[in-house]
Amino acid sequence: MTVEVQALVALAAGSGGYGGRRIVDGISTSRLLLILAVLQKRYGISFHRRDVYVNVVGGMHLGKGSKSGGGSDLAVAIGLVSSLVGIPVRSDTAFVGEVGLLGELRPVHSLDKRITEARRMGFSRIVTPSSSSTSSGQKNKKQRKAGGRIQSGVQEVSAGGIKQLMCDNLLDAINCGLVTKLPTKQTRSGSKLIKPKRSKSRLNDDMKDIPTKSYDMSDLDMPIILDDEDDMMFE
Repeated sequence: MTVEVQALVALAAGSGGYGGRRIVDGISTSRLLLILAVLQKRYGISFHRRDVYVNVVGGMHLGKGSKSGGGSDLAVAIGLVSSLVGIPVRSDTAFVGEVGLLGELRPVHSLDKRITEARRMGFSRIVTPSSSSTSSGQKNKKQRKAGGRIQSGVQEVSAGGIKQLMCDNLLDAINCGLVTKLPTKQTRSGSKLIKPKRSKSRLNDDMKDIPTKSYDMSDLDMPIILDDEDDMMFE
């Protein structure tokens, strides 16, 4: 059965050492905490001082066992990153896969049936774990580099009217699922997300319509907001 997973990330209302709420409906809290930890540790995507909400539409619960609950990990992870960075998820793409502690995508049960169901529901693309993940022994060992991260590319297979994108690691899968790839840089421990910088030309464009007259801030009928939320998003 195909289900819709929604995710929302918002600036936490608390202050000081408050880390943010973790509210789930339809998946286990432990799976959410695992996904957040992998995103932060492996790819530098931090949800510190963010409230995180995950909801499975329709009141569905995606299982309590490893055979059923983990298959939604990839959809949850992509929804969270999309909400955090403000890049939409592709509407023509479905997602299935379990996230491992190294950032790898692990195989799930009944993958062929899930692909068939996604095609029946009108999706033209589906992101899944790589076929190489099924041979969990030697191949995964060869793919590991410094820091214990799984390194690989994306394999594409088209069959039966749907394109299957097979990924070994979570970052590749996220980039396949978003309308725009995340800006990354290579570090000693692997790929890390780059904190976006506001270009000087864009800043100049924003300043064009501002009058040259100087104002005292007390004369402006508006609140002054000092917000460093972007600084907390990336490590």
